[in-house]
Amino acid sequence: MPTLPVGQLQSLITTIFERAGAPPSHARIVADHLLEANLLGHDSHGVMRVAQYCNAIIENELLPDARPRLLRESLAGAVFDGCRGFGQVAATEAMNAAIDKARRAGVGAVTVRNCYHSGRLASYTQQAAAVGMIGIVMVNAGGGGQSVVPFGGRERRIATNPFSIAAPSDGEFPIVLDVATSMAPEGKIRDHHQRGAKLPDGWIVDADGCPSNDPSDFYGPPAGAILPLGGSAGYKGFGMALMIDIVAGALSGAGCCRAEKVPARDGILLMAIDVEQFVDPEAYFEQVAELVAHVKSCPPAPGFDEIFVPGEIEFREAQRRRLSGVAVCSQVWNDLQALADRLNMLRPTDSGSNGAPPKRHAFSGDAVPTDVAAS
Repeated sequence: MPTLPVGQLQSLITTIFERAGAPPSHARIVADHLLEANLLGHDSHGVMRVAQYCNAIIENELLPDARPRLLRESLAGAVFDGCRGFGQVAATEAMNAAIDKARRAGVGAVTVRNCYHSGRLASYTQQAAAVGMIGIVMVNAGGGGQSVVPFGGRERRIATNPFSIAAPSDGEFPIVLDVATSMAPEGKIRDHHQRGAKLPDGWIVDADGCPSNDPSDFYGPPAGAILPLGGSAGYKGFGMALMIDIVAGALSGAGCCRAEKVPARDGILLMAIDVEQFVDPEAYFEQVAELVAHVKSCPPAPGFDEIFVPGEIEFREAQRRRLSGVAVCSQVWNDLQALADRLNMLRPTDSGSNGAPPKRHAFSGDAVPTDVAAS
């Protein structure tokens, strides 16, 4: 498992996406997003996604140079079409729009439909927190990506439907929650599969609905499913997932889960709330600090050394990894090397005299080898 300096990995990923047809600005947004996930310890949403995204470009599911298109706008709201482009590009622009509207109206709410995988949601809620606003983001897969059983069921009927809330604080980091409404996002199961590791108890069931610790039982064939968040109280996670499917899917126009099989194209709701238009900022930060201090003063239970608030573990891990580098599992590193070799050997057929990347991609029609199907 090689460990790479942050700068080297960032340069490699940016170049791969540029050679695959993304404009430099898009390539940098997506590369920064994936690398940030690795730095924070969320390898499931990091550079392991590069091969998945490149396969999606090959299969014409992802248009690397697509730009979001504004469909509708009001004082406090807007609707964007992601035009089958990178979800990170569309969601970043949409949150910027929500922030601008919140400055004028107190609250900004923006939806996005028809974009590819949007990645780690906390990246967008932290955009709002960085400018003194509370950020809220919810995502479904537009009716695709069904991988989770409803509570009490044994077949896939809904997606992992994550949500994130970030609140600014006067501390070293914002308070950030970013969770799937399932016991785990698919990416974490894929990460275990690539590393040859067993899954924790209670994450998945096999095709017969029986508990399993083997990630291959999820992928099949026949395919198993992820359990909703909550274990014996999984009706809570399932209930949240169902509501997010409506709020992120139906409200955005992306669509909800249904019997028809459709490609996974994210529907997103992004909200920004301007703190100072609701409460004096000094009083707000004082209350947040008091809450954090009160919670962290709790004596730890046996087996625990410290109480962490949401976002704290990630903040510490990022500090460590920026110094030590990012460890990449062998399968992911092999995928990156294969992509780099393949793209460097090919000459873009429609580049300009300045050597600009092609308008679409420089791949042939074959998929990049990976050990599991991406979702």
